Amino acid sequence: MIEVPVNDLELMWIEMVRVALSEETVDARIRAIENVKFNVKAIPAASLSDDKRQMNSDDPRFVASLLQVAKTSERMSDAAYEMAQTEQRYVAKNERKLNIAEQICKRVLLSIADKKFAGLHTEIGILQEVQDEARKHGTSGAKDKDVLRNIWSTYRGVVHLGVAMTFYEDNPEDDMKVLHLAEEFRQILSENCPKGTTKPYVSSGDQFKFIYISRS
Repeated sequence: MIEVPVNDLELMWIEMVRVALSEETVDARIRAIENVKFNVKAIPAASLSDDKRQMNSDDPRFVASLLQVAKTSERMSDAAYEMAQTEQRYVAKNERKLNIAEQICKRVLLSIADKKFAGLHTEIGILQEVQDEARKHGTSGAKDKDVLRNIWSTYRGVVHLGVAMTFYEDNPEDDMKVLHLAEEFRQILSENCPKGTTKPYVSSGDQFKFIYISRS
């Protein structure tokens, strides 16, 4: 399991964290999340040049801030560039894949809630349901079961965040609850198994766990 701490300021950028998760490998996601965090750090650094902010150059806070910017400016520049590349991949192809994986996740969670514990790969399983629904509505990228298997395999460890976000997309003031709900979904996926099996829907070892960390 990969633990990802999220503080108050980063929570305001939770949509960008989801974009970072759209990368297709664990290492790429970790790097992309780091890039988001560096971009968030750049926000207070940028405020140093705000004419409205009055801070004496002899103020230790001012000096410390400048030193921090000097130490991290190259990394921040790299983070901004790499994050832009992640966003481009997201828009071009990964958003669609992540959306499909989240739809699969929703069906899994509903099946667990209904005590049906449907499998994914059987002839009447969840992937077949998603495939049938995609063909009915002409949804691109979800009409082939092999493609769906690959998408689920790629994103099953991170889908719980996006699914939680959909519950609160109209209530941004509840951002903190998103992390709590994401953790509930993560646990449900890793603690329940399809009927007749002993292997969970998603192994906890494959999952990203998001932990709220207060900055106060």
